[in-house]
Amino acid sequence: MTTPTFPGGPDVAITGMSCRLPGGITTPAELWDALLAGRDLISDTPSPDEPRPQSLFPAGLLDRADFEGFDRRHFRVPNFEAATLDPQQRWLSELVDEALQDAGIAPSSLHGTNTGVWIGSSSIDQATHTLGADYGTVVTALGAAPSLLSNRLSYNFDFRGPSMTIDTACSASLVAFHNAWIALRTGDADLAIVGGANVLLNEHNTRAFAMSGMLGPGGRCRPFDTAGDGYVRSEGAGVVILQRAEDARAHGSPIRALILGSGVNSDGRSRTGIVRPSLDAQRELLRRVYERSGVDPATVDYVQAHGTGTSDGDSVEARSLGDVLGRAPGRDRALLVGAVKSNVGHLEGGAGVIGLVATVLALRHATAPPVVHHTDPREGLADHGLEVPTRPRPWPAGDTRVAGVSSYGFGGTNAHVIIRSPAPLPPRARADGPNAGRRTAATAHLIPVSASTPAALAATAQRWADHIRPDHEPRVLAATASHRRDHLRHRAGVVADTPDLARRALAALANGEEHPALVGPRSVGPVDKVVFVFSGHGAHRARMGERLAATEPAFAAARDAANDALAAHLPRAPWRPGDPLQGMDTIQPAQFAAQVGLAALWRAWGIAPDIVIGHSLGEVAAAHTAGALTLDDAARLVTERSALLAEASAHGGLLATDLDAEAAEKVAHEAGATVAVDNGPRATVLAGPHAVLADLNERLTRDGARTHLFEEATPVHSPLIAEHAHRLEEALAGLHPRPAQTAMWSTAIGAPVDGTALDAAYWGRQMRDPVRLRSAIAALAAQHRCLFVEIAPRPVLAAALTDTLAHVPGYDPVDAPVVAATRPVADAAYDERADLLRALGTIATYGRVPAWPVPSDLDAVDLPPRCWARPDAEHVAEHGRAVAALTGAATERERDEAATHLLRRLVTGLTGRPENELSFDAPLYELGVGSLDVYRLRARIRRITGADAPVVPDTTLVDVAGMLTAWATGQTAEQLPERRERTAEISTEKTDEGTVVRTTESSGAPG
Repeated sequence: MTTPTFPGGPDVAITGMSCRLPGGITTPAELWDALLAGRDLISDTPSPDEPRPQSLFPAGLLDRADFEGFDRRHFRVPNFEAATLDPQQRWLSELVDEALQDAGIAPSSLHGTNTGVWIGSSSIDQATHTLGADYGTVVTALGAAPSLLSNRLSYNFDFRGPSMTIDTACSASLVAFHNAWIALRTGDADLAIVGGANVLLNEHNTRAFAMSGMLGPGGRCRPFDTAGDGYVRSEGAGVVILQRAEDARAHGSPIRALILGSGVNSDGRSRTGIVRPSLDAQRELLRRVYERSGVDPATVDYVQAHGTGTSDGDSVEARSLGDVLGRAPGRDRALLVGAVKSNVGHLEGGAGVIGLVATVLALRHATAPPVVHHTDPREGLADHGLEVPTRPRPWPAGDTRVAGVSSYGFGGTNAHVIIRSPAPLPPRARADGPNAGRRTAATAHLIPVSASTPAALAATAQRWADHIRPDHEPRVLAATASHRRDHLRHRAGVVADTPDLARRALAALANGEEHPALVGPRSVGPVDKVVFVFSGHGAHRARMGERLAATEPAFAAARDAANDALAAHLPRAPWRPGDPLQGMDTIQPAQFAAQVGLAALWRAWGIAPDIVIGHSLGEVAAAHTAGALTLDDAARLVTERSALLAEASAHGGLLATDLDAEAAEKVAHEAGATVAVDNGPRATVLAGPHAVLADLNERLTRDGARTHLFEEATPVHSPLIAEHAHRLEEALAGLHPRPAQTAMWSTAIGAPVDGTALDAAYWGRQMRDPVRLRSAIAALAAQHRCLFVEIAPRPVLAAALTDTLAHVPGYDPVDAPVVAATRPVADAAYDERADLLRALGTIATYGRVPAWPVPSDLDAVDLPPRCWARPDAEHVAEHGRAVAALTGAATERERDEAATHLLRRLVTGLTGRPENELSFDAPLYELGVGSLDVYRLRARIRRITGADAPVVPDTTLVDVAGMLTAWATGQTAEQLPERRERTAEISTEKTDEGTVVRTTESSGAPG
């Protein structure tokens, strides 16, 4: 192999493929399975509801769903226009998207680029079907004009390179391929889309071909067989992606095959006439292509022939192949000749690209597939040095496999392409890259998945789950799903550290079930602002940041910088994981450093706040994140503030309640306490002397309120701290805040605050005055459509934020846009990074596409294309199953069993706890269902049944089962007096109750 056609021109590779063919073939993998099995994909009889003329049969026809299906919303095609589109335009639009996915290229990344489109097709059925004297509007012409096959694709994907439809009859798509190859080598395009299609809409052409003797009376294509009597027409489409090999390698696209040469010629005014093939022209084309490419004909092991099964066509093709390839000097074995038309029929203008796809698959699998219906070789075939395989044949030994593809057009335009298998290359080593520190086998990764509709999302998840193998690396799957796929409106994500966990979570998504590793699903909604909410005192945890710092350099660097700043102001070394975490003056600086690190990590992951807001202690980290305080000033503020608070614990404490602000003010005034914090509609904190709070706690608990008396608390945000607040102002003399670079809202005043106002006097008032989180969040949410992200080592505000948003018009009272990045309760093995990835996945489901925390330079891995939305497939499997089980139950006991089964699956999915550890009589919070998870549970129940179950943390599973039973019967829960006993009895029968691990979520003490 020597100089290619254009000396010095770049090598070109096939990197992506897609197809839609008869027999339900929708992917190249399915095509290969069909070829290897020798499947006959031709239809003999029409389906009962098939409206197309029976005179077209037998033929290779798409089934009704594939023929009519089109995800028009994805391509933003109005319904009235979609109804007039040539089916080829619809198929090619979807197949281009799929082929780009197969090439590891996000389609949206090519918007506005010099990407060219070359489409081969000879069908004018849509034009003859719809155009006439009264065809209507230009929309009809746009749907029928052959030129629109390519132009529609360039429009849909915003490709700016050459765009042309080529019609050379049966050789059209291979001629298109040749032109695309030239354009890449000469620089006319930077990436090429090549496709071919054929559609059968009327009987005129079929009748004409049948009368001419081209169609086989037996309705089968028998290439190079003595019984060959013609071909059978077929419909479908295929697309391949071409890239310069160096571009493909740089981008990490998979090289499916390399193109060694290509050529096109014409029969001219041949002595055989315009219809019959010309031996001289075919032979000349082969000689020229192999000579110019420098490929020795004797090294070619396989040719995908035009192979129509016609007497003249097969005879001429066999002779030309034999003259140039089969009997080439130096050949020591027969040339294997394949013909995919024996399986799928003749796609005419689209035949060439389908033959090319089949040949690339043969190279990849090192196997020549059998030619079906070939039983008796034509006379002289062996004399030409040719052999037609009738069973799968292993490729002759050798590192490089070379094959040819031929396509000959009705009218005399001929094309031939030479391709070879890519040389095996070692994986690209990136061990010294910026992300090397994160690459460990046990590290979790976020695998995002999306589609146009919920049904398509579920179907895609199932397709991916079926595809994942034990040797797949979650890191590589995550890289392909993150960087090489578009992120559509309906989204979910899976956080997994093993392929099995990823597979099980995707399967749960497909089945509409919960799973601890699953994020979403959710439909992208309008989010104007991302708000970072920095929690106050109480959001710390033991060993916080330890594992995160080992895997995330951005977090470690920012936290360490904060600790260095703190060290200049602390009388001892800053806290490190493993040190005792006790006392205000230790906890608060440590939490501040962790929050600074978390904010930096979110920025590194591409999630920057539009607005920051802080709760008590959290306002310091918020002010630094906004740019109003330098790191040194913020560290000085935290150390002075926490030291003063540590001194003040003797003056009083704090009592968290579930009272609203009005009730809290009343009881506080009567008892001699004050309201220190208004977190939400059912979350207030009272401050006062220890004895007063102890009495209040006893009385409120007796009256049925939920309370929590904080140990070692300080009566911050109350008059009891006035002296310490004054001392803080004195200690901060000379503080010089700056204008904020990010908008900041103050919970001290419940409104926006300018960075320059955050002086010493402000921080004195901030420590003394009440925290007005509820009013600040409500006002902020009323102005903007916000997504709130709690920045804390342990979430303490998520439930209050969600409850507050439930009262703001325009926000979903069940599924509010609040992200709690970490878990409320965790053990020593807790993986903060995995939970942060779940939070990142949640943010992505709300519409913000992050800078995915997985290297973008990893080579693409085979991951099936997403499923398309089909109008007749808009269903959610979980909804149908739940409704059928609940509403179709014959007895009350069966209905309760159905409700019990559903709840077990939901709660197990939320908590990861085995079903046998779920006590139906225990409140949800004891089962590990955090406050925010309660809202997720309500949202899931509402999505499945349409019922809004008023679930709260104290609700038991028996209570929820009763709500579902009441919904199924059209009653209220109070109308089912025996429900609790009946459901509890069922749960006892169905499970062996284990030890219930009690986990509670603290309201979080301010400070």
